[in-house]
Amino acid sequence: MLPTSPRNRFSADALETASPAKIVVMAFDRLERDLAGAVVAIEAKQIERSHELLVHAQDLVHELLYMLDQDAWEHAPKLASIYVYVIDLLTRANVRKSVQQVAEARTLLADIGDGFRQAATTASVPATPTAPAPATPTRSAFATPAASPAASPFATSGTGRQSFSAIA
Repeated sequence: MLPTSPRNRFSADALETASPAKIVVMAFDRLERDLAGAVVAIEAKQIERSHELLVHAQDLVHELLYMLDQDAWEHAPKLASIYVYVIDLLTRANVRKSVQQVAEARTLLADIGDGFRQAATTASVPATPTAPAPATPTRSAFATPAASPAASPFATSGTGRQSFSAIA
């Protein structure tokens, strides 16, 4: 049995203890890193490295597709079709070593990732204790209503696997 490096152990622990929302955000962060690296590798004619990064990105999008609860949100089937399109796009980009196709996938995934980051931030806002209302009503630029667990786009499925619906 090979010893586990501290970095790998830390990464595994971070995934095991992360909320479903955080896991999705982490996946989109990693997708951006993989696709940016793939562009650099393609431009540098590093065929093996670009292949590794694009395959890893495809695996992440497959996982996002698998985790998507298509019954939890009316637009989930549309998001699923975008994921399928991105997987196909990344496959073609890998075969052709096409920076343009990687760039298209990055744009699509960046927009979706931004939506998930925003939803995760909203879902993680803690409920504040009720306090007496101020004499003069004021509105804070930072006031955000706390999301109830039922309103969260992220859920844990009964199978032990984490799933999510999307608000993007």
